[in-house]
This record gives sequence, structure tokens and C-alpha cells, in this order.
Amino acid sequence: MIRMVPLIAALALFAPIEAGAQSNRAPITRGATSGDLATTVNDMRQRMAQMDLEQKRLEDEINRLNGEIETLQFLLSQSRDESERMQRDDQRIGQSIRELTEQNERMQRQISALQEDVSQNRAEVDEVQETAPATNRSETQTSSATQTRGTSNSSSANSQEREPSASQTASSGNPNYQGSLGTLGASDLPGEAGPLFAAAKSRLLKFDYAGAEDAFRAFLDRFSDDPQAGEAQYWLAETLFQQEAYGESGEAYLKMIREYPDDARAPDALVKLARSMRLVGDTDRACEALDVLPQQYPNASGVTRNLAALERTRAGCSA
Repeated sequence: MIRMVPLIAALALFAPIEAGAQSNRAPITRGATSGDLATTVNDMRQRMAQMDLEQKRLEDEINRLNGEIETLQFLLSQSRDESERMQRDDQRIGQSIRELTEQNERMQRQISALQEDVSQNRAEVDEVQETAPATNRSETQTSSATQTRGTSNSSSANSQEREPSASQTASSGNPNYQGSLGTLGASDLPGEAGPLFAAAKSRLLKFDYAGAEDAFRAFLDRFSDDPQAGEAQYWLAETLFQQEAYGESGEAYLKMIREYPDDARAPDALVKLARSMRLVGDTDRACEALDVLPQQYPNASGVTRNLAALERTRAGCSA
């Protein structure tokens, strides 16, 4: 215990000296640390400012890229819609081509049938001419004999003077040939139902629509009760349509449907009535006619139904 007293006293003596030394060093140490911290803080602030700028730049770039992505997505959506629309258009065009092909084939069959009718009726006309009155036959024979005896030029002239024309022969053999009819002389038309109908169809096949119109009108005036009257009314309407008389053709189609509703061509006439109404601007009546088709003719052919659907689209009818 006694030994420790001097030690404690010595320590007490040196304590103020150590404290003074530490107090002399402290300001130097604290000054250096504050400068370093200030520099570090400034550096960090600059870096943070640069990072903020970089972050803003990156955000702007992200927004720009997002905008481009949205634009590309919109363009892609438009391209898909356009592609789908083109596919639908291709399908509709293909369907229309198939329908027109079927219609063309059907018309070809009708033309073939008409040509057969023409050939048959020509044979009938030849037979009628062979059984013409004896006076006409003797006059023709005299003309032939004169033609044989004379020279080529004189015999040709004599035959033209003596030989009766086909219209004169028909007129003398049939009292129904009198007067005129439109662009055709009535004497140019046969007096029997069969030959007259065949003559009308023959003119139709030759695209003589005015002549065919006159012939079909004559047939309907004379033979309205004939089994072919419904078909004649249908072709009369068609000749008017081909002459762009759309209003008159519509009336003719309507008459065909009303007076010959059971005719095989009545469903087609109903669709073509709608076509004529559309072309004169009466789309309401056109759509009404198309609405009647499935009710009045539920068993109409596929071609007729397809034509009705196409006409419904053209007229803008509601589904």
C-alpha cells in the first residue's frame, strides 16, 4: 500500500501533461477529417446528381421505347385486321366466282336447250312451208323452171321477181299475220305458239333484245294460256333489263311472279325483281322482295339463294 502511493502521485503528475498533448493534437486531426468529409460529400452529391440525370435519361428512353412498342403493337393489330379483311374478301370473291361459274354453266345449259328448240322449230317451220297452199308451190316451181332455162344472170333476176319471200308465204298461209309490232313487222312472226316462242328465243340468243321483246309480247298477247307463257314473261322481263329499262323490267318480273307463281323460274324472277328495284334506287322494295324469297320459295336452288345473298349485300339490306 505504501509503495503504491508514489505511483499514484506520479500518474497524477503526468495526467495533465498527456491531456495537454492530446489537446494540442486534436485540432489538427479534426480539421483534416472535416475537409475529407466535405470533399467526399461533394463528390457523392455530384455522383447522385449524375445518377439522377442518368436515371431521368433512362426513364425517358424507357418511355420512348414503350411508345414505339405501343405503336408497333397498333400497327401489328392493324396488319392482322387488314389480313383478316383480305382473307374475308378473298373468300367472298371466291364464292362470287363459284356462283358466277355455276350461273354461267346453267346459262350454257339453257343456251344449249334453246338451240335444240330452235333446230326443232326450224324443222317444224320447214314442214309448214312444205304444206303451204298449192298456188305458192306452183309459183315456186314455175320460178325454178324459169331459173333452169334462162342464163345465169337472167334466171337470177326472174327468180327474184317470181319467187315469194318467206314473209309472203307465211302471210298467205296464216291469216294471223297482219299489222306491225314495234321494230318487227307482225308478218315476220309465226302464227303458231311453238314457232313464235322459238322465234322469240332465237332473237334472244342473237342478242336482238328489241326483236325478242316484240316477239315475246306477241306470244303473250296471243297465247297467254300457253304452258310456256310463264317462261315467255320471264324472258320478256330479261329483254327489258338488257335494254336498261330497269323500271319496266321490274314490272315484268313482278307480273311473272304474280301470274305464274309456280313456274320454275319464279324464284329467279323474284331475285331479279330486287335487282331491278335496286338499280332504280328503290332499295326498300328490293330488300322486301329478297325477304319474301325464303318464305315463298323455301326450296329455291342454291344458286338462286347465293344470288339473293349477293343482291342483299349490294342493296345494303339488314341481316
